Amino acid sequence: MPWRTAVVFILFALFPKRAAASVPGPPSSIYQDAVTNSTKAGLAWPNSNYDDISQFLGTGKVQWYYTWSPEPVRTNIEFVPMLWGASQTSDWDNHINSTVQQQHVTHVLGFNEPEISGQSNLTPADAATLWKAHIEPLKGLGVKLGSPALSGAPQGKQWLQDWLAECAGGCTVDFVALHWYNINSTQFVEYLEDYHDTFERPVWVTEWACENFSDADEQCSLQDIVNLMNATQQFMDDTPWVERYAWFGAMVDLQGVNQENALMSAQGQINALGVQYIGAVTPNVSSDYQPGVVHGGSGVSTPISGPNSGSAMTSREISVLCVVASLFPLVMNWY
Repeated sequence: MPWRTAVVFILFALFPKRAAASVPGPPSSIYQDAVTNSTKAGLAWPNSNYDDISQFLGTGKVQWYYTWSPEPVRTNIEFVPMLWGASQTSDWDNHINSTVQQQHVTHVLGFNEPEISGQSNLTPADAATLWKAHIEPLKGLGVKLGSPALSGAPQGKQWLQDWLAECAGGCTVDFVALHWYNINSTQFVEYLEDYHDTFERPVWVTEWACENFSDADEQCSLQDIVNLMNATQQFMDDTPWVERYAWFGAMVDLQGVNQENALMSAQGQINALGVQYIGAVTPNVSSDYQPGVVHGGSGVSTPISGPNSGSAMTSREISVLCVVASLFPLVMNWY
């Protein structure tokens, strides 16, 4: 029996009911249904080639990635280079033109959280000078330019307005990049709408997660994260002016962000949340989901149950889903 046929039989044998349930019906609200088959999803990928990026590509939902740098990894999906900050300008200048040509680059990202002292830490004036010298010239190559990516802190919006003023018309912004960390999916929608209405540009969300930086005692549980990811991802898939997004994060160590947001295990393998993110399974969303209400992330994964499944996924089902997701690229090649 060919391997591809065997894989199909295994799927139906293990998940006879879930296979049917994984096909989403017509959307009724941003708090209920599985994500659509949009191809806006990407990966914020700091892992170089150490972890296997292909395990996230089997469904075709993930179509692009960035690395917080001008350095790509080995994959066939679209690469979006970033000039992280002033410390990267030499590397950027030495490689960006060849990277644009070799990787068929169509978009680039600007500075990472420039209003934050622990990140690229740039004044609007300094950022305008760097932009004109290192990023603006790419416009002549037909590359679309994304704004500096703001952190989501209250001062971020004002920083971007001040930066545009310092640019004095000399900085092309084809889309606005931003980050968001909080626990309320309704506030997420309002945050994106505010940036879109203010700057009148398409939006890219290049980092977001269910994380409370204001109150360490009010963190998201894994179930809260499943709910928020489903609500926010579906909103973005259904909103034309949201062009792309990337969850934080596809990495083993989330660097201070609630570890339950990880899309991979400690061994670098795609986990149940990662399978949800790539659209390989209908999320087990809570029937009584209330945006902004969290239940204290403990770092311990627990079974998830919701109206779309009828019961929680067992550990066996989660494990097999992860294995099948990692096999998708090979299966598609066989076909």
